[in-house]
Parts: sequence; structure tokens; C-alpha cells
Amino acid sequence: MNITIYYLSKKIIIQQKNQSTENQSFKNLDDMKKSEVIFEFENFTKETNIQELCFVTKNIEKGFEQFKKAFKYIYAAGGLIQNNDTYLFIYRLKRWDLPKGKLDMGEGPEEAAIRECEEECGITQLTITKTLEPTYHIYPHKGGFALKKTYWYEMTTKHQGKLVPQLEENIEMVEWFTKEQIQKKVLSNSYPAILSVINHLL
Repeated sequence: MNITIYYLSKKIIIQQKNQSTENQSFKNLDDMKKSEVIFEFENFTKETNIQELCFVTKNIEKGFEQFKKAFKYIYAAGGLIQNNDTYLFIYRLKRWDLPKGKLDMGEGPEEAAIRECEEECGITQLTITKTLEPTYHIYPHKGGFALKKTYWYEMTTKHQGKLVPQLEENIEMVEWFTKEQIQKKVLSNSYPAILSVINHLL
């Protein structure tokens, strides 16, 4: 199974080395030092015409551990919340997003996901119904870059009260959308990692 890591609209893919990759210009992650990973990544971010960077490795798990060493590694958790036939989205920094946030010390992903959704949306009565695939994305962090793993969960709620955006987290709006509204509003103005979370809905 490949690992996809997002940086803005770009993708970094870590995949198993096999016969089909041997003669292609993929980067061999197993032989790379931390500084070399960063060098390749930073060059990739400056390339305007290249949208995908692929690393190959003999072992996906070990290769990913090697890749992680080049970044500050952060854990987060969030939710795709359903209420009848609608789904909850937040509007932050001019894009539609899903509620999520970093794990607190000693906190598990499920606990963090519920807490963050409650805090960011002013919602209650959340129940986790399904574990979704985690996402990975890289972003600037304290003069370098952080790699964030976000655990995702499908949740349901019977919350009927007012939704309250967490303004101190730059959240301007919290809205319920039908699948049709998601296609019209969210798909063209969200993040690739978020689209991968909601893809199964559409």
C-alpha cells in the first residue's frame, strides 16, 4: 500500500520498490539521509510544473520512518460528522475544511477527534461510527516543515442547537451540506487531503 503525503496541491508518494520502478526516475528512499530528503522536498516545492514526487523503498513502513526523520512529526485527529443527510464543514482561511486539531499530551486519537470537533464547531452528542484512512500533509513550521498525520473518524450527532465557529482558530463559518451541496461548494474550494477523506461520499 502506497503512502500519499500532500503539500498544498502537490503529492508525495512513497511506494514499494519493484520491477516496474527500477528503470524510472524515482528517488530511492532507503539510501537517503535526512538532509537529502529535505533537499529533494524543497526542490519539489519550487517546481511549478511538477505536481508529484515519488520515493521508492524496499519496505513501506521502514521507508516512511526514514522520510519522517526529515520533519517535525505531529499527530492530529478530526471528524466527518453526519446529521441525517447532511455533513458538517468549517470555513477557515478561505477554504472549506473539516474540524480537526492536534492531540493533547496523553490523549488518544478518538478522544482528540471528538474534543476538537466540539471545540471548533460548538457541537455536542458526537458518536464515532467508523474509522477512516488517516491523511498526511506537510506545512511550514518554525522555520522548517512539519509532517502531520491526521486520524479521521466518521461521526453522527443529533445536535439541533446553534453551531458556533471557534473564531480564535480562524474559523469563520460552520455549515451543514448535503452531498449535492458538497459537490457544488466544497470540491472546488478545499484541500486535496480533505477531498481524499470525503471521496467515498461522492
